[in-house]
Amino acid sequence: MEIKKETRPDTDLLQSVLHNSEIGIVAINDILPEAESDELIKTLKEQKQRFVEITKRTKELAKQYEITIKPNSALKKGKMWLSIKMSTLFNDETRHIAEMMILGHFMGTINMIKSLADCKDAKGDILKLARDLKKVEEDSVNELVPYLENTKK
Repeated sequence: MEIKKETRPDTDLLQSVLHNSEIGIVAINDILPEAESDELIKTLKEQKQRFVEITKRTKELAKQYEITIKPNSALKKGKMWLSIKMSTLFNDETRHIAEMMILGHFMGTINMIKSLADCKDAKGDILKLARDLKKVEEDSVNELVPYLENTKK
């Protein structure tokens, strides 16, 4: 039986994808209780499902290539929760929540652009997964922009 050797670009890119997709899930889970708009809640739940699917695919590829990737720490998740709670403490309007999520998705997009550039020698299916996550981040921004355009909702 041939043992597959993990290569750095594959590991680094899968780790980046896992990190970003998990942060997306955590952020949405943390912000959903603050959201009051049924439309926004529906949008966020749909976005979360896409991040869950990316996370699942990431873990499948890591298993397939025998690559060890680590989930985000409880500390990182706790910091996310605290940041969201502090930001929505005095402003939980739909528009503000959409803005917070858009900023997070922009950060995710930037992270994936940089990771793709740094790991361009990764395997094709891992590169595709990272590009898929980048697209999920970009689509999520576009879905939330209309909530900014409404003055009060």
